[in-house]
Amino acid sequence: MYFCNLKIFLNMANPKLDFFRFSLKHKSDQVKTFRDFMVENGKCTSRQKDVTIFGALYKYFMEAPNKDFATNSSLKKVMTVIPNKKINNHFDKRPQPHYPECTISGIVNGGPYGKERILTELANKDAAKTLSKSQPVLQYYYMFVYLPLDHSEGFIMIHSDSSEESITQFLRNYVASIFQLGDYRKPVMTVFAPKSFQEEYREGATITSFSFKKTIVDNQIENDDPLKEIVSDFDVKITVTPKRNKPALEMAGKVKEYFNNKIFGNLNNNYRLEEFDNCTVQTRNADTNTSKMFEWSDRDIQLVPVVYLKERVTILDDGTPEFEELDKYCEKLFHEDILPELRPDKYVERVD
Repeated sequence: MYFCNLKIFLNMANPKLDFFRFSLKHKSDQVKTFRDFMVENGKCTSRQKDVTIFGALYKYFMEAPNKDFATNSSLKKVMTVIPNKKINNHFDKRPQPHYPECTISGIVNGGPYGKERILTELANKDAAKTLSKSQPVLQYYYMFVYLPLDHSEGFIMIHSDSSEESITQFLRNYVASIFQLGDYRKPVMTVFAPKSFQEEYREGATITSFSFKKTIVDNQIENDDPLKEIVSDFDVKITVTPKRNKPALEMAGKVKEYFNNKIFGNLNNNYRLEEFDNCTVQTRNADTNTSKMFEWSDRDIQLVPVVYLKERVTILDDGTPEFEELDKYCEKLFHEDILPELRPDKYVERVD
């Protein structure tokens, strides 16, 4: 019996994509669309055309980063668009609205602030100068947002560095906060994994361990036994690890069924592993160099593989993706794989 440590495989020069979906939440619990959101909050009128309303929705979404900074004081992160083309090499690729697709996509500038730092040059250390806590250090990040006027559910896709995930958390918080307005409550941002990536991960994934956990109360210890206060109730965790060949993920059900009948305990007080409260499965995909751990009870929900961009688009020497390639990749991915999952109503075949 031993404990299993989760290993996280990260590559600093291998950026990734994160996906989230969310639904507008009206206090009446009625289903409201993004068109409703704009009209009911006085940002448009019901008589205006959808193209005009989506233009206003784009301006509302980008208002803070375009005007100044979208700021999160707890994360110490900002998002903005630097308008100086001499400084912002990707200003021409800044987020733009796309109608009738109802998407917003492009490159923003984001990064941390709140720490005193030193800026210098490799060729001249004496050129050093200080960066104050109020001076953000900005990088380039690509984002893709879907805000359909005829639907209540939105979607965001954000590229981030494998070693710098808080830009993702920042955007999640930002999107949730701007759609908390008037009679609309703060929406819940839910991690989303396109089925194509789940299938891709499943195809090459193997099981590295099963962990069974249970809280056991031992009522057989005598009251006057000094051990009673120490071990009368305790957590037992049993980790099963294949020593040689790692079984494919598709074998998980059969492997778990085999171990379910194994017994922990003694003759008078024993438990089958099937009776344990939790079962955690650790998996690994060598092809994508990623690992995933999930609870068996939520295996279909929690299997959210990390989508690294390496070998999907060109990664430059500084670790950023080639943004034109990334934009084309994300557009294709959204329309061919993601949108049919988000909006099955748009893909219903007509039967006459």
